[in-house]
Amino acid sequence: MADQTLPMIVAIHGLGDRPEQFATLLSALPVPARLIVPQGIDPYHGGFSWFPIRVRDLDPERLAGGLKRAASRLAELLAELGRRHPTKGRPVVTGFSQGGMLSFVLAVEHPQAIAAAIPLAGWLPPPLWPSAVPRAAPPIMALHGDADRLLEIEPTRAAVGQLRQLGFQVELREYPGVGHTVSPAMRRELYRQLAAHVTDPPPR
Repeated sequence: MADQTLPMIVAIHGLGDRPEQFATLLSALPVPARLIVPQGIDPYHGGFSWFPIRVRDLDPERLAGGLKRAASRLAELLAELGRRHPTKGRPVVTGFSQGGMLSFVLAVEHPQAIAAAIPLAGWLPPPLWPSAVPRAAPPIMALHGDADRLLEIEPTRAAVGQLRQLGFQVELREYPGVGHTVSPAMRRELYRQLAAHVTDPPPR
């Protein structure tokens, strides 16, 4: 398996989660792929965190700084994994909550590192909004419940609108009545998106 040429899916867990637990979200993936579930940087309540600032702390600048640092480490990891394993195309990244935010950040800060981003219940803080579309900007499909009270959907709508105005290929799928979780409908769409991107990925 390690020597087989496969598409790569990178799944980034949320605050307080663990890789082995988050990996269950993709346990029924219907296409062959190399699944990478990295571990967050800092211990947090029995799990891990990617950055020390929480969304509800309401400090966008500090939040953006933590996101940039974590995204840079993830981009380095993706490059190393690409060298270590024969990979078909660039990695497709997804993640929930903190992981969803990092999926957004990888798409705008490290666009050449990934083929596509599928943020779940994520957000891109305004300090990280780009001023132009970078070369090789990957498509972004954000999935978000409209009843999310932990990471509300309105800021995600604003971020997606800004990216779309700049010319990014970005879409937001909203799920009525869904809170800060991955509903069965969101999981089905996640699988559909992942399958579409890894079945015939663009060249590296």
